[in-house]
Amino acid sequence: MAFCTQCGSQYPDGGSCTNPACPGAKQAAAPAGNAFDGGFNEAMDKVKKNKSTIIGAVVAFIVLILVIVFISGHTGAKGAANKYAKNVYKKSGFKSVSKVTMLDDAYKEYKKSDDFDDDKDDFKDMIEEMKDEDVKIKVKSVKKGKKLKKAALKGAEAYFEEQAEEYDVDDDIDVKKGYEYKIKCKVKEDGDSETETTKICVVKVKGDGWKVIPMSADFLSIDEDDFDLSDFGF
Repeated sequence: MAFCTQCGSQYPDGGSCTNPACPGAKQAAAPAGNAFDGGFNEAMDKVKKNKSTIIGAVVAFIVLILVIVFISGHTGAKGAANKYAKNVYKKSGFKSVSKVTMLDDAYKEYKKSDDFDDDKDDFKDMIEEMKDEDVKIKVKSVKKGKKLKKAALKGAEAYFEEQAEEYDVDDDIDVKKGYEYKIKCKVKEDGDSETETTKICVVKVKGDGWKVIPMSADFLSIDEDDFDLSDFGF
């Protein structure tokens, strides 16, 4: 072993003093890849290169979520409820309301009948009359309520069976599930406003998909022999 003549530090034979405090010492080279030889900067360059990829992936994920939310609001039970609520107070909404409240085959027959145009005109007149009387109705929310029980599902089958018979289409109706929805509206009349809630039922009819019945679950649960379509409008 040797000793430094300037600071007295010990170092291996053939080497030199590496004491940082010694004025004559030779400093060891910094290891490759550390912050002093550009290793940190190299790492940051990689991060910057990947930054756009990461941002792109995040944006794509957000778009996917928005698409899922949009689709869920326009399909299924919620989609049917939204379609009804969106059009039931609109002058041009008769066709959409009729389609979502009727069996597909029944609607096709209904559209061919003289009643279709007459009912369409009556619907427009009703909306116009509301406007003339300074009544404005704005849908604020459409929310799913309770799941329909067996009695309401049987009532739904009876409702559509009578509809099928009226238009002479297949009346073998099968309804396995459904929900009650609450439509909250803001009603303005003569400058005064109040909030009103309407209940509808949305059921899945085998072969026809989700359909709206414009009545509450409690009303739909009445004895199926008591149903009369003329009491329900559409």
